[in-house]
Amino acid sequence: MQYFIDSFGDITIGNAAILLCAVIFLFGCYKKVGKYFSDKAIKEKEHDERIEKMLDQAEKYPKWHEQSIQIRRELSTSIDNLDKKMDKLQQSNDEGMALTWRYRILRFDDEVRHDDKHTKEHFDQILEDITKYEKYCKDNPDFENNKASLAIDNIKKVYKKCTDEGTFL
Repeated sequence: MQYFIDSFGDITIGNAAILLCAVIFLFGCYKKVGKYFSDKAIKEKEHDERIEKMLDQAEKYPKWHEQSIQIRRELSTSIDNLDKKMDKLQQSNDEGMALTWRYRILRFDDEVRHDDKHTKEHFDQILEDITKYEKYCKDNPDFENNKASLAIDNIKKVYKKCTDEGTFL
C-alpha cells in the first residue's frame, strides 16, 4: 500500500477527474476509430466481392459469346425454315387460285356454249381471270395449262362477237 501511496499519493481529485476524463475520451476515440476501420473493412470486402464477381463474369464471357452465336445460328435456321414453309404455302395458295381461275373459265365457257347470255361486266371479269391464269401458267411452266386453252379461245371469240354485234345481256 505504501508503494501505491508513494506512486499516486500526490494525485489530487482534480488530477483524478482529468485522468478519468482522458480515459473516457480515449475509450470513445477507440470505439470511433474501431467503427471507422470496421466499416472500411466491410466496404473493401464488398468492393473486392464485386470485383471478383465481375472477373468471374469476364471469365464466362467466351462461353456466353459462343452460346450467343449458337442461338443466332438456330434462330437463323428457324427463320430460313419458316421462309421455306411460307414459300410453299404461297405456292400452294397461288396454285389454288390458278385452279379456281381455270374452273371459272371452264364453267363460263360451258355457259357460253349452252347459249347463256352474259353481261359485259361478267365477260370483263372472266377476261381478267384469263389474264391472271395465263400469267400464272407462263410463270409456272410445270403447271398443266392444256385443260383450258380451247375454252379461253372460245370465250375470247364469243366476247369479240358480242362486242361487234352489241349482244351482251
